[in-house]
Amino acid sequence: MPRSLTDELRASPPGLHGEGDEYWGLAWAALRWLEETVTSGMATLETGAGSSTIVFAAAGADHEAVTPDPAEEARIREECDRRGIDSSSVHFRIGASHEVLAALEPRPLDLVLVDGAHGFPYPILDWWYLAPRLRVGGVMLLDDAYMPPVGALVDALRAQPAWEVAAAIGHRTVAVRKVSEELPPFDWGGERVGGRMSFRYLPGARRAAASLVHRAFTTDLGLRAVALARRNTALRWRKRG
Repeated sequence: MPRSLTDELRASPPGLHGEGDEYWGLAWAALRWLEETVTSGMATLETGAGSSTIVFAAAGADHEAVTPDPAEEARIREECDRRGIDSSSVHFRIGASHEVLAALEPRPLDLVLVDGAHGFPYPILDWWYLAPRLRVGGVMLLDDAYMPPVGALVDALRAQPAWEVAAAIGHRTVAVRKVSEELPPFDWGGERVGGRMSFRYLPGARRAAASLVHRAFTTDLGLRAVALARRNTALRWRKRG
């Protein structure tokens, strides 16, 4: 039985990154998922480039890869040639994703991979620029979802009606599906984005006091007290007027 492209890449990972002597890439489970999911003619885009780009090329996707390193394009195309893969349907966009995506001519996309810069807020910016371009029903892969900047994005999308978590692929990658055209809510509705609510940015004593006050005034009784205080303040201002 012939080996899959994922098996071949796993058996001999190519040096695509660094100085051409390093290999970074999707977890093998996610790479295999891509190989089994992407089909010829699909409109796809990824932030970052590497073995996933080779898989998109082999599938014949109409693909864009956004990378700040122009040397990666040469290495990936050379690796495709070495493996007999036509990479002519792959278009590299060289630059930082938050700059490239903002200026890139938009087109409807079927599948997106977010695997570029992982520091805050870059995964969120990638999502922000790409979400309107993804078709309803399209899938976005969020790699390295265990990292807090990516995990916060997963938390936010889980709580939004326009998105659903479709699958966890391996232990590092999450597939989210766009189910409708809808902007995120403008106000925070209590969603656990990045964990529980916290006052950890305050010094210790103030942190404890703020936590107690917040807990007191977010109970039903506390909320009624706040509403009553607001009404009384409004009445006083009216009398003064």
